[in-house]
Formats: sequence, C-alpha cells, structure tokens
Amino acid sequence: MTHQTNPAGGSQPWYKEINGEQWRILIGAWGVWSLDAVDFLAITFVLADIAKTFHTPLSTASLLLFATYAVRWIGGLLVGGWSDRIGRKLPLLLTLAWFTMGAVLTGISWSFTAVFAFRLLLGFGMAPGFSLGATMVAESWPDKHRALGIGILDTGWGVGAIGASLIYGLVYPHFGWRGMFFVGLVPAALLALYIAFFVPEPSVWKEAQRRAALAPAERRRNPIITLFAEYPGRVCFLGILMLTLCFGSWPYQGLFPTYLKSLSLTPATVTCITMTSAIGQILGFISAGFFADKFGRRNGISIMLVLGAIGVSVTAMVAGHFYAVEAGAFFSGFMLVGSSGIWGTILTENMPEEVRAAGVGLLYNVGVIGGGIAPFIVLSSLHAFDISLKAGIVIFTCGATLLALLLLRAARETKGLSLREGLAEPVAGSRAAAGFSAQRVSHEI
Repeated sequence: MTHQTNPAGGSQPWYKEINGEQWRILIGAWGVWSLDAVDFLAITFVLADIAKTFHTPLSTASLLLFATYAVRWIGGLLVGGWSDRIGRKLPLLLTLAWFTMGAVLTGISWSFTAVFAFRLLLGFGMAPGFSLGATMVAESWPDKHRALGIGILDTGWGVGAIGASLIYGLVYPHFGWRGMFFVGLVPAALLALYIAFFVPEPSVWKEAQRRAALAPAERRRNPIITLFAEYPGRVCFLGILMLTLCFGSWPYQGLFPTYLKSLSLTPATVTCITMTSAIGQILGFISAGFFADKFGRRNGISIMLVLGAIGVSVTAMVAGHFYAVEAGAFFSGFMLVGSSGIWGTILTENMPEEVRAAGVGLLYNVGVIGGGIAPFIVLSSLHAFDISLKAGIVIFTCGATLLALLLLRAARETKGLSLREGLAEPVAGSRAAAGFSAQRVSHEI
C-alpha cells in the first residue's frame, strides 16, 4: 500500500492506510489470541481447587502448566506446516475450535489424569493461536506498518489475562472452578462465524501459492521437511533467541506476585499491582511496533529489554512503597513484557514464504518452553546459591537480558523488508535466494 497524503499535503495517520480487509484479518486473529489466553490462564486461578478436588499435591497440579507448554511446539509445527500448504484461514478456525474444546473437557474432567490429558490437548491446539495470527498480519498489512499490526495482535494476550481475572471474580463464586472453562464457548462460536465469513486469506500467501503451482513438482516439498533441510542454521539460531527472550521475561511475570505476597501485602494490593502491570503490558505491546519501526527490529527490542530489566530491578528494590511499586510494575510490564510485541515481527520477517507458518509456529512455541521453566530454575537456585527471591528475579532477568542483547547483535536487521518483493526470488532451495551467507549464522537469519 502506498503512503497517501491529505489535501493539505501532510501524511495521513497510519490507521487510515489500513484497508477494511487488513483490519478484518487483524480482528479475527486478535480474537483467537485473546480467547486462547483466557482458556489457558483460567487454570492458573484454580490450581489449588483442582488439587483439592482430585486429592493431588499442589506441586503436582502445577505440572499442568508445564504440560501445556511442553507440547505447544508440536502443534505449532504441524499446524503451521499444514497452513503453508492449504492456507491460513481453515487452520486458524481449527485452532480456535481445538483449544475451546480442550477447555470444556477440562471442566468436565473426572480425574487428575483426565485433566492432565485435556491440558495436553489444549496445549497442542493453542500453539498456532499467535503464530498463525502473526503470519496472517505480516502477509496482509503494509510493510511499513507490519510491526505495529503484530504488536496490536499481541495485546490479545494481555486482554485475555484481564478477561481470565474477571471470569474468576464473576463466575467462580457461583459455579466453581469447572464453570470457568465453559465461558469461552459462546464467544468462540461467534468468532468462528466472523472468521468464516469475513476474514480472507492474506494476499501474499495467495500470490506465493500461484508461484508455487508453477514450480517443478520435485521442488514442492512438505514445508516441514523444507524448513529443516534448507534452513537448519536459521531454525537453530532463532530457537535459541526465542528461548532466551521468553526465559528473560518470566522470572518477573511468573514470580513477582509471589514476591509481593511474601511482603505480607493484602490480596487486594497484590491484585492492584499485577493488574497495573497487565495494563502496562497491553500498552507496551502496541508501542513495541512503534519502537521496531523507529529504531529497527534489533535496536527496538534491545532498548525495551534494557529499560525493562532496569525497571524490574528498581521495582524489586522499592516493593515496600505502594505508589513506587505501582509505577515500577507498569513500567516493567510496558518495557520488559511489552518487548515481546516485536517477537512475531522478527520471526515472520526471517521465515521464507514457503515455510513461514511452520517456522513461526515451531520457533515461537519453542520459545515459550523457556518461559515455562524459568520460574522453576529461579526457585531452585534460591537455596543452592543462598539468595532471596527478590535477588533471584533480578539476577535471572538481567542475565537473560544480557544474553539476548548479544544474540540480537548477531541477527540480521529486517526493517523495511518487503514480503512481496521476496516473491520475485526462487521459492525454495538456495541459500543465496533466501539471503544467506555461508560464512555467518547471523546472515542466515
């Protein structure tokens, strides 16, 4: 889309450069990601209830979170590979139906084993929720607004977190923990109808399919095979980068509420602070797109990470002062967690067209494994190194941030990359066509 000017000769606001089709794609993808977050996060409010219902230790019940994370990469890879072959829309609908039914089955579980199995099922289905949405936005929005579109998409997670909190307050007191897992049925059905009738396939994917149809049959390989056969260095590097980035944000996300409780703050105070952080995250996701467009992908995320790590460190030190910690929680959520609004842009711009959904689906969900194990590693280190929880959160956040900065320096800057221009290159195969350099892994990404 070309940049338009108003009659006075000035530039139009960015949102006027987005047409109706592009907005419909974003709305559909955002809705899936929001409901995805609600269905996943609902269980974090009722782990103790599940443990009590099935006479299971709370520590064992906490494995339900890791189990969901552990299988996501499989669903992301398989559904993403399928999407690269048949389109984005049908797999997005399947994802929506799959994780919704996984939540409903959680609500009717008759044993802890059943809950565990259904959370595995939900994890497999929720995996492509963000990766497919990010791919669709990247392939439909104008190149100069791609990062902003994906940042807006990422706000769905923060909104879903607030939604899960509200459901807990409104539904749980009247219907118990099981009732929370049925709330998403009606919104999911309405969203499915919206996607089916109003969300089109991205034009970049359709153009790529037309090109692929003209390619010799021997070059039309399965996208998953192509991903690992043609781009092993890229997959390895981006996998490590995503693991590091996600690990770095979860000592704060996963353990800061526990630290606040250790200060003997009232539940209302803890809720207020964590909600403030969630609001900061939502605004940070949107702002991440502006950071990426202004400073570039690498510098944008680096700036947010550094400021976020500083914010977490200061917030941990002043946690006894309510207004100071409120400001710090907002700033930390905005910068540290909000920086993840650039992840989808980095992945979609570094994945070649013929494996984009498979690659993003795999790598994004490999990254979340880092988030899943971060709280466990931090807590396990407290006794081993005789440090406080506050120190553990700060040390691991800052350490992961430093490693992420080093990895980002090795990454290729993709600001200004046109996904449409990439269609002029050969679809598969050569490293030269994909922008590779055999001498440096950094050029592979």
